[in-house]
Amino acid sequence: MTEVLDNISTIGTNHDIQSSHIAPNSALPCSDSLWALPGSAIDEWSIGQYRYSSSFALCIILSVTELHKIHQFLQTPCDMNDLEKMYEWQTGAQRIDESLTMWREDFVAAVFRLINAESSHEMEPYVVLTNCVLNTAVITLFQARSPCPAGIDKTTEPWSYATTRCVYACENMAHKIRRMSEDETRNCNPHLLYSIFVAARFYIVYSKALDADVPINLHSLAFALRTASVRWPLARCCETVIRTAVAEHRTPVETSSLPKEFYDLRYSSVEILDILLTWTQNCPPGMGICDIGTENTE
Repeated sequence: MTEVLDNISTIGTNHDIQSSHIAPNSALPCSDSLWALPGSAIDEWSIGQYRYSSSFALCIILSVTELHKIHQFLQTPCDMNDLEKMYEWQTGAQRIDESLTMWREDFVAAVFRLINAESSHEMEPYVVLTNCVLNTAVITLFQARSPCPAGIDKTTEPWSYATTRCVYACENMAHKIRRMSEDETRNCNPHLLYSIFVAARFYIVYSKALDADVPINLHSLAFALRTASVRWPLARCCETVIRTAVAEHRTPVETSSLPKEFYDLRYSSVEILDILLTWTQNCPPGMGICDIGTENTE
């Protein structure tokens, strides 16, 4: 569980994650209802070499296996001004992305097996969390190679493949979040809040770089943060930042009230979280954390 929390909460940082693994025969957490089924589902169902019998087990497998590859890759220095090194980096990033895509396909099939076996539903909390963490991994892997708005130093040309993958991940996440009930959102896993913020931030910065309106999907993500803020103070901070960025969408980066790092996608969201949390505590009246109500009014 320590490895799961480490890997989910530090995507995109320089935090040193030790090599992780799950023994192929590990007894991962099992759903209570599956104990009543005839036969042994845990011996029949697997993703690669890892067996599963619950959505929680699927989240563990993703966190300890696939996310570790991204940690290692992003911690390897690369001089993007060297074309050979840049193309080498792009090849490596695509290889990881292909692995994540294959894992997503296996994950979808695994979820349907669990739904059919347990008469559960697609929006089970760990199914949503796993899906959103997977999308967060894609965004974190590629966001630095997407277009940057005026006012942010451009170190490399945008890579269309990276931009496309980030947009897809945001859309997929927004779709899942929009289907959650208000109760499910209010009581969501706190790690889900970070995933929502990562997608919302990318939407804002990307549309600002294109000088385009913010996408409709962004409002679904902001509303989810508002709903979750009833329980989680972190959600109030994230919503404050997002709504301020939307209000200042046509404001140049240099004169925005938000820290400049928010608009620089070379920084992962977790790397600038402390800066943003400090900003929410000191931002002007009318958009600070204390001014967001504890009830959903949208």
